[in-house]
Amino acid sequence: MQTIEITDKLYKEIIAQRKGGESISKVIERNWRSNESEYTLQSTDNKSEALQEINEIRKGKFYTRTQVEKMLKD
Repeated sequence: MQTIEITDKLYKEIIAQRKGGESISKVIERNWRSNESEYTLQSTDNKSEALQEINEIRKGKFYTRTQVEKMLKD
């Protein structure tokens, strides 16, 4: 296990996010994993149109059947 130095402000934030007797490393791991998928999609958005479309769907942008048919023809 590695040791890291963090600011007092960050330490207090991590402690505030603990659930019950959860260890600090588990809090960091949980937060990192939940943000990892979002970060991965955001960092690769410019490389893939498919990922851009997924993000559009997440934001609530939907297409009508006619629009989809038109896009498929192009």
